[in-house]
Amino acid sequence: MKNSFKHRFSLMIATLLLVLATGCQSLQETPNFADPDTFFKSRSDISNALNGAYRPMSQQWFNTYYNRSVFDCALGITTGYEKGPQYYKQGAYVASDEYIVAYWNDNYAGINRANAIIENLPNVPVSAITEEFRKQSNGEARFLRALYLYQLYIYFENIPVPTESTKNLTVRMGNEGGKKKALVTMVEDLKIAEADLASSYGAIDGGRPTKWAAKALLAKVYLEDAQWQLAADKAFEVIDKSGLSLFSNFNDNFDPAKENTGERLFEIQNNFFVSPDNINNMHAHYTPTDWDGGDPNTLIPGDGKTAAGWGDAWIVGDVKMRAMFDANDKRISTTFMEQYRSKNVKDVVRFSPTANSPFVSSGSSERTFKNVILQKMIEYNTGNWNQTKKNYIILRLADTYLAHSEAVANGATGNGTFGINAVRTRAALPPVTAAGSNLKNIVFDEYVREFIGEGWVFPTARRFGKTAELIRTYTGRTVDNAKFRVLPIPLVEINANAAVKQNTGW
Repeated sequence: MKNSFKHRFSLMIATLLLVLATGCQSLQETPNFADPDTFFKSRSDISNALNGAYRPMSQQWFNTYYNRSVFDCALGITTGYEKGPQYYKQGAYVASDEYIVAYWNDNYAGINRANAIIENLPNVPVSAITEEFRKQSNGEARFLRALYLYQLYIYFENIPVPTESTKNLTVRMGNEGGKKKALVTMVEDLKIAEADLASSYGAIDGGRPTKWAAKALLAKVYLEDAQWQLAADKAFEVIDKSGLSLFSNFNDNFDPAKENTGERLFEIQNNFFVSPDNINNMHAHYTPTDWDGGDPNTLIPGDGKTAAGWGDAWIVGDVKMRAMFDANDKRISTTFMEQYRSKNVKDVVRFSPTANSPFVSSGSSERTFKNVILQKMIEYNTGNWNQTKKNYIILRLADTYLAHSEAVANGATGNGTFGINAVRTRAALPPVTAAGSNLKNIVFDEYVREFIGEGWVFPTARRFGKTAELIRTYTGRTVDNAKFRVLPIPLVEINANAAVKQNTGW
């Protein structure tokens, strides 16, 4: 069954004996470490450890996907009705912020678990596992360590880079030179992963990273290191050699029926009906409270139970961001919910940028709203807000197409419009012909249109040097780009470890 990996992904955690640190140095109690001499002895031990290494990506409630969505609010390009998105838009977040702390801890927990696998795999008896399984497991662990490092690097840059699992909490690792060490480690890990991982999997292992996922992430790491030619070459390798192509229908990227297929290179597995303890809370954070749960495209009455009901969409887009989309852009119907049946007024309500109110309240005579509802994570008629099946998409083939154009726009050889025009063609938009710095700006705008609502705008703006520009455009505030281009390192980390230095300005 396709969902069997999801099932193991959650249920095998219960048997995982290796309890590892939840942050780099920020534990408040002594962990119970399993003795590697007694744990890493069998195939099931390795499988359990690997499943445990995936887990930090989707822990509730402050999972890494939701936290990244909140971080996007710091640019003002999105906002919301929950306190986190609001104070991020206001620029009021600080180093003690709970989203930052959770994001830091989850990613370091993942690194620590991956480290334990990497360092113990060579010691597993040859009689216990095949060399093929050892190689595959090493590739997965390397990919996961690189992904967790990447998720930290793109927000904090100068980070501690542990390459061994935590065994002694008195050992303090600093972040001096961490930026370069992170880049080097990610490249090394992903080169191993692309060699060790399979090109594809059967349905039972759907959701594991392939060599193409490793190559796609490696292209993005090269972008971070301004290795433009390497980035362009690696991105093109995925495009040219993987045998994959962009879905003709943009919506297939977010359709549960298409999970782990086609251009969806890597995604975090979520299915309430397989793993009720690992629910996808993104649906709850994006749904308008008064929506009846039905398909907004058909407007057939819904079940009346699907919306979260906690507030009117905890995260919504900015009206100026919505205006970036050409009226003919085929991504609009997937990206935005612009009409729906409202439980408040028992009628259809529709988006209008000039509406009098963000949403239509009970008893109102209004039938238009100006909330920009982001719906890539929303599902229809689920029966309850938490009964969702959508995975969190981490890497798509569109990443490589836009990475190729970005790299060429920055100096790599190649056709700079090839990648961006492939993405635009799918969206039914005319091709672009720009080059150089003008192309960089066009590519950035295409990144926003392609990935808005997926939690990647903040790090993309940082890489393009556009953080202050976007904050000024969407909030009206003038800020120091050098400071706001990254997040502050969590205060709990700074207080616990004098070897870690805070990011400039924070």
